[in-house]
Amino acid sequence: MNTADDILGYLKHQMPAYPFDPKLDEEFVRELITDFDDLDILEETKTFRWYYNNRPVERFRNVRVGLRRWIANAWARRAD
Repeated sequence: MNTADDILGYLKHQMPAYPFDPKLDEEFVRELITDFDDLDILEETKTFRWYYNNRPVERFRNVRVGLRRWIANAWARRAD
């Protein structure tokens, strides 16, 4: 379900103004996949983007922390 290449490609090419860093984001995405293996991380990333009107980077000092919290909350809701 979750492939690092799909998620990395989305962050790099589809998330407006995302501060893509190949080394940092590869580690970040692999950690997300490990921690939330039963959640569709790509779909949650898309939902995160559009929830913030296609400009999530403007809403967070650190967009990676915001995205991780979003995914963690989705995972917690699913676990309930």
